[in-house]
Amino acid sequence: MKTLKILDWPEKRFYGESHPFHRWKNEFLAHGLKVEFYTNHLDKRLADADYLLLHSRYFASGWQHLQTRNTQNEAELIAYLQKMNTRTGRLIWFDAADSSGSSDFPIISYVDVFLKKQALKDKKYYTNANQGRNLRFWLDLLPKNAKTVFEPCPANQLQKIKTGWNIGFNDYRFFGYKMSRLSNYLSYKVYPLRFSTVVKKRSLDLTFRGTIHPDRGEIKGISDQRNYILALFTQLQLQIASGCNVSKSRYWKELRNSKIGLSPFGWGEICYRDFETFISGALLVKPLMNHLETFPNLYQENETYIPVSWDLIDLEEKLDHLITYYKAHQEIAAYGQEIYRKAIYDAESFVQQIEQGIGKI
Repeated sequence: MKTLKILDWPEKRFYGESHPFHRWKNEFLAHGLKVEFYTNHLDKRLADADYLLLHSRYFASGWQHLQTRNTQNEAELIAYLQKMNTRTGRLIWFDAADSSGSSDFPIISYVDVFLKKQALKDKKYYTNANQGRNLRFWLDLLPKNAKTVFEPCPANQLQKIKTGWNIGFNDYRFFGYKMSRLSNYLSYKVYPLRFSTVVKKRSLDLTFRGTIHPDRGEIKGISDQRNYILALFTQLQLQIASGCNVSKSRYWKELRNSKIGLSPFGWGEICYRDFETFISGALLVKPLMNHLETFPNLYQENETYIPVSWDLIDLEEKLDHLITYYKAHQEIAAYGQEIYRKAIYDAESFVQQIEQGIGKI
C-alpha cells in the first residue's frame, strides 16, 4: 500500500478540488493508494509520503499570488520544495490556476510532476521560444504592454506537465449555510446531485449573471467577453436573466428554467457555470475549446456544447438561431448532460487519471 498525501487549500477543502479524493477514498484504496489530507505544510507526517501533492493555492497568501510574489517568498518556497523532494517519493505540484496558462513555471525544476487542471495541447507555447507571450492564450493578440506575461517553462522540464482533473469534479450539490462542511462526507447515494431534465417547459431564453468590469483603458482583456455579452443583452429581444449576483437558490432556479446557459472565458477557460449548465439541462454556449486538454473532457463541438468564436462576433447570430430552433438542439444539451453525469459517477476513470498523472508505478 502506497500513500498519496495532499496538502490542501484550507479555504476550499470541503467541496473544492480535493472533493473527488474524499469521495472515492475507498476506490483509491482498491488500487493500493491510501489518500490522506493535510492543511499545514509544516506537518511532519508529510515527510514519508510515496506521493506528495501540493495544492498551489495553499500558497496563495504568498508566492502563488502574483501581487504578493517576491524574491523572499520564492526562495522560501523553493527551499521547502527542495527539502520535501528529498523526503518523499514523488513531489507533485498541482497548478490550480484558472487558465491553461501558468505563472508557476519558476518552481517546475524542483518538483517531479506539474499537474494542471487544463493544459494547452500545444505545450511548446509554454517554452522559452515564446518569451513575452500572454499567460492567457486567447488574449495573446493584445498589445505587448497589455499582456500578463509568464515566465516560460524550460524546454527540458516540459515533460513534467501533465493533465490532472478540472473543477467538473467539485461538489455541485446544493448546501445551505455552513452545510457545505458535510460535502466530503455525505454520500451521493444519500444526497445525490439533482439533474434537471432537458425537455421541459423553460420560460427563460438564456441566463448569464454578471456585471460590467472595466479593463485597462480601451484595451480588451480578461473581462472583455463578459462585457461584450452584457452589452449585447441590451439589443436582444429575448427573455434573459442577467444582472448582479443573486442568492444561490435563485441562481439555480433561473438556470434550470433557461434554454441556454452562456459561459464566456474569464480568468480561465473553464468555469463553474459550464457544469452548472449541464446539471440544469440548459444548452451550453461558450467560446471554442479545442485548444486545450482537460479531464473530464466534456467539450465536443456541436455535440455537447455550441462553440462561438473568441471575439464573440458570431454570438448574436447563433443565439437567434438556437432560440428559433431550440427543440432541434435539445439533443446537444441532453448529450452534454449525459456525458457529464457519467464522468462524475465514474470513480475508476478518475483514479486511473490520477495514477497516470502522478506516475504511479
